[in-house]
Amino acid sequence: MGIKLGNYSFIGPLESIDKINDRSGMYAIVCKVGNEDFLLDVGESSKLRTRIENHDKKECWIKHCNGKLTVFVHYTPFLKQQKRILIEHELRELFQPGCKTETSLWFK
Repeated sequence: MGIKLGNYSFIGPLESIDKINDRSGMYAIVCKVGNEDFLLDVGESSKLRTRIENHDKKECWIKHCNGKLTVFVHYTPFLKQQKRILIEHELRELFQPGCKTETSLWFK
């Protein structure tokens, strides 16, 4: 199924961390409530599984998800960290996700 955020297609929803490869890419943390998806966070890492497992915002994701917490990923095997950071900033500016507020962008 997947989702499209900006110009990037993300694979998912992945409901288990075991389904995520520990390689470079982008992640989107999404809360599914009924038929709608709520973007809680987006970021980058050289080791996606490790980053998501040990993320400092994990408690915030859980606290602010009143539905099913899922992860979407976009692998970037040929991009260096600097380019992933630019994509992260682009997506954060476009969607303004954040677990501090319930007013972040909803998308289908």
